[in-house]
Amino acid sequence: MPDPTLYETTTISQGSLALAHQWLIRQKVAGAWINITGDVNNLDPAPSPITVQREAYGTKGRTSQDITGYNFAPTFDVEVIRDPVTQQIVAAQSWLIDLMSAAVSEGGLNKREFQIITDALDPRMPAFEGSFSVAFARGTSGYADKAVIRFTLNNDGVVRRITSPVAGTGVATIETVQPTAQAAGVMVAVRGSGLASYVSATVQAKPVTLARVVDDSTLVIQIPTGVTAGAAPVVVTNAKGASTAFAYTAA
Repeated sequence: MPDPTLYETTTISQGSLALAHQWLIRQKVAGAWINITGDVNNLDPAPSPITVQREAYGTKGRTSQDITGYNFAPTFDVEVIRDPVTQQIVAAQSWLIDLMSAAVSEGGLNKREFQIITDALDPRMPAFEGSFSVAFARGTSGYADKAVIRFTLNNDGVVRRITSPVAGTGVATIETVQPTAQAAGVMVAVRGSGLASYVSATVQAKPVTLARVVDDSTLVIQIPTGVTAGAAPVVVTNAKGASTAFAYTAA
C-alpha cells in the first residue's frame, strides 16, 4: 500500500509561487530529511548519461556507446519568505539559510545531501539520493516584491537509486516537529505518516503522557516533564512499530 504522506504534507510556507507538486525534493539538515518541495518551483533533475565506448557496435542498430549511469545537475527556484514582524526569513525556511551557506562555502562545506522523488504518489516511480555541490543565482518571480533564488546542484559522486520513500511500511514516520526549540510542558505538532494508529511516544527517552491524534499525518504531543535543554529525539510508536528517532532540540 503506497504511503502518500509526503505529498499530502507538502505545504508552502506563506508564498504564492509554489502550488501543487507531484515531484518531491528533500534536503538533509542536521541528520534529518526535510521535505522542501512546498517552497520549490521549476524543479528539473537534469540527468545526463555517463557512457563508455562499446567494443563492437553497428550491428542491428547498436550505438557506439553504452550507458553506465547518470550525472545529475538539478535546478529549482525558491521563493524567500520573510516574517513581516521580525523581517527575518521564516523559521519554516531554516533549510534555505543552510543551503545559502553551503552555496558560498568551499570544499566539503559546499556539499549537501538530497533526495529526488519522481512521483509523490506512486512508489514504482524512480527515486534518487546523493551528495551535491550547491550554487545559486538570483531568479525572477515576475513580482518586484518577491525574492526568488535559483539553485543549481551538481552530483558529487554516485547518485544512488533508492526505494521510493513514499512506498511506506506502515511504521510511523516523522517529517517535522514544530515549533522548534520548546521546553517541557509545551504542545508541539508532529507531522509524518502512520500516526492515526498512535500507541505511544517519547521525547528524550521520556514517555509522553498527553497526546492527541489529529489525523494520519498529524499528532499533537506535550513535551514531557523532565526533558532538558539540548538534543531531545522524538520517537512515535504506532501499531506497526517505532519510528526512526527525529532529531529535535529542546529549549
